[in-house]
Amino acid sequence: MPTKTMADVARLNALLDEALALADALQMPLAAIHIDQALSQLSLDVVPA
Repeated sequence: MPTKTMADVARLNALLDEALALADALQMPLAAIHIDQALSQLSLDVVPA
């Protein structure tokens, strides 16, 4: 995976982590569920085949 792509994925992961914390703090469980699913999908996409 190219370095720029890896950096982009790392930044996206950090942003999703922040969004999840915000959704939890604002008591938005539906948003938190979707963000958690996105994080799970992102980690699945990063694992080499």
